[in-house]
Amino acid sequence: MTALLMMTAGCKVNPAPPSVEDATVTWHNVNKQMGLDGDTQLVDLKKTDGQFAEVNGVKVYTMFYEARKRHLTKIGHWNPGDVETIRSNYGFQKTEDGWQGPDGTHFKE
Repeated sequence: MTALLMMTAGCKVNPAPPSVEDATVTWHNVNKQMGLDGDTQLVDLKKTDGQFAEVNGVKVYTMFYEARKRHLTKIGHWNPGDVETIRSNYGFQKTEDGWQGPDGTHFKE
């Protein structure tokens, strides 16, 4: 029993990763910051993968996602009503206030 406790005591435990809801809020915030909130509408967003890492002593989490957005206005070759699929990722970093998204929003655990 003591040996088992000693083996598990040295293991690093990662905090719960940011949720899909956190990524959805981030998508809306980034879209607004880019001035596109009236031009596109999120249809859905799903997590496709995720990865924990530590950079200079800071825990980070990269959430890979696939999102579908509907164009509300003509942008480039996209017409109103067209649905575009995007595959990308968001990087979150662990802070005392929870996970901080790339838009600066903090998400509590």
